[in-house]
Amino acid sequence: MPQPMHSKTVVSAKILESILKELRLLREEARPLLPQEKLGGYANPDKIKRAYQKAIKKHPPVYGDN
Repeated sequence: MPQPMHSKTVVSAKILESILKELRLLREEARPLLPQEKLGGYANPDKIKRAYQKAIKKHPPVYGDN
């Protein structure tokens, strides 16, 4: 008996969620290895900070099991 077409989508969504969960865990493990850079030495630190904040609003980071 053929399965409905949506079952492939559901399986794919479950697989994608598992992959994303693993990536989140890997990102959390790698976070302490990334240096935290100070912006004081740059010509436009305020502009860099505003651009970063704008990017975070548009593409918020995902932490943990969100």
